[in-house]
Amino acid sequence: FMPEFDNMIGYKYSDASYNNKITFDVTREIELKERKNMIKWSNINSNSFPDLNFKQLREPIKKIMGAPSFLQFQYRNTFIIFTRNSINRFVLEGQASGWSGSASSLIEEKKQYGLLAGKSLVMAGNALFWLSEVGVIMWNKEGMNIISKNIIDVPIDENAIAFYSPLNNQYILHYNDGVENEESNGVSYVYHIERNAWTKYTGLDISSVSTLT
Repeated sequence: FMPEFDNMIGYKYSDASYNNKITFDVTREIELKERKNMIKWSNINSNSFPDLNFKQLREPIKKIMGAPSFLQFQYRNTFIIFTRNSINRFVLEGQASGWSGSASSLIEEKKQYGLLAGKSLVMAGNALFWLSEVGVIMWNKEGMNIISKNIIDVPIDENAIAFYSPLNNQYILHYNDGVENEESNGVSYVYHIERNAWTKYTGLDISSVSTLT
């Protein structure tokens, strides 16, 4: 938000040079503690983060997303916050300045069903799927279920990635090179949503996935 000047100050695009017409006095390094378990927010129509607008969770945050529309009424105006071992509900009710002091604004919803592999969380149709430490989880309007338990031995590895195949209505969980269980390198586990069945494939070499609608 600096005003315009006749001569460039700071970054110069023509030759990609930095600190143009800027001088420095004595500098010192400042080390800040990394707070991966903290969530912060601004006030409405604001572009800054007040010091008191924060909440801390017990574990580092793995993913934040808006509550899907298929969830029940109590999830309206809610963000879902995933950690490795828990699922939390952040409720957006009242004034933003009051959320930090309200015990009801952050609710620990589920334990043990947290998000282990960050890239395994996928919205597929009217359900959420992800890999937790207890297996593959499906969360839809009927509730939360472990869909791999006693059916297929899915490796529990945080490097797993997943995507949705809308053509065949499949959730595909894939393991590239580098997972702890080397026998799983290049293996894909496909969950057929309509048939509630699993299939195991090999031979896919997936680096990234995007789904166009």
